[in-house]
Amino acid sequence: MKGYFVFALIMACVASYVAQEPTNFYCGRQLSRALAVVCWGAETKRDAGWWLPQHGGHALAGVRGKRGPVDECCEKSCSVSELMSYC
Repeated sequence: MKGYFVFALIMACVASYVAQEPTNFYCGRQLSRALAVVCWGAETKRDAGWWLPQHGGHALAGVRGKRGPVDECCEKSCSVSELMSYC
């Protein structure tokens, strides 16, 4: 019984390690490109302009409070799911 408990504990630790998302630092142009890829599925071209869809402006109305993607992803590393929360 004790061996089964130790095995289950080790497997739980391995599973939690594997489930962690990799994190990266995104700053400046790299942050804007990462947000474009995550939110719209493609990079925006510099000369194409950057327009928010009709409903997109409402998402930027301060739902997340005072912290922004620069705080989350440039000053410390963030995951793709954290980037997606800014879409």
